[in-house]
Amino acid sequence: MKIDRLFSILLMIINKEKITAKELAEHYQVSVRTIQRDIDTLSMAGIPIYAESGKNGGYQLLEGYKLDMNFLNTKEAKIIRAILDNLEKIAPYLDMKTISNKFSSTHLLDNQDNKLIMKLNPLINEENLKKHLELIAKARDNYHKICMKYVDMNFQVTDRIICPYTLVMMGTVWYVYGYCELREDFRIFKLSRIIECIILNEEFVVKETPKPAPWDSNLDSSSENTKVVLEVDRILQGKIADYVDYKDCIIENDKIIVTLNFPIDEWLYSFIFGLVPYVKILEPTWLRVEFIKRLNLAMKKNIL
Repeated sequence: MKIDRLFSILLMIINKEKITAKELAEHYQVSVRTIQRDIDTLSMAGIPIYAESGKNGGYQLLEGYKLDMNFLNTKEAKIIRAILDNLEKIAPYLDMKTISNKFSSTHLLDNQDNKLIMKLNPLINEENLKKHLELIAKARDNYHKICMKYVDMNFQVTDRIICPYTLVMMGTVWYVYGYCELREDFRIFKLSRIIECIILNEEFVVKETPKPAPWDSNLDSSSENTKVVLEVDRILQGKIADYVDYKDCIIENDKIIVTLNFPIDEWLYSFIFGLVPYVKILEPTWLRVEFIKRLNLAMKKNIL
């Protein structure tokens, strides 16, 4: 029985207030029976989780209960505390604070040390981002529309009224997903491009969201995935390891053969340019031709 899954299940119940065994089983890719055993384990640890039957039933936590951390040892509790402390700096206040507070009352966290420090996002000190996160989270929870000034990729500023459904963090970038009245469709927006944002008094009615969700694929590209094969000099082995799964890499003497399935867009071009002069595009041929054109253009622009 993995402690990480048990704890994650508990946080999901706290966050969602009610969740079914089927939803948990699908999320963790285990059987419903395994989830039931996990719930039994949490219950035996003294956590009052009860199941409500019926169409709208599911697991939920007894109202007003404060989490007892006796099922964690001191080391495990400190690791979780470090994670929560740092998530609280970059996540919406209302989403993280109640969870974080449950850990503050446990004796396991006395005499905290610095064995684990997390810096998840270089933008955590930007007050504007923090303010917008908290405001959008509040609007989302209360089903209120928000009005914002938004800068698109062409640096054009538009006024948008959206119904915020979900806050999404991909890598170190925050997005808000919701229904945009200007486009009359669901859209996803980068919080870093929001100049101003206010909550409107007008509430919105929840609509069914499109499937699949935008975060199930590349957020910034409408292109389909393409097989890309790169030959990279081993001098960049450390850098490649930061961006590419080791399973997608084959080391051949002094070269690394990297195979990607990714949309060919500006992000991919910038990634490959970051590997110059230690990279060669093996596949597809047309991408190599386009890349050479861009290299030549860059050289012309930078001739002294």
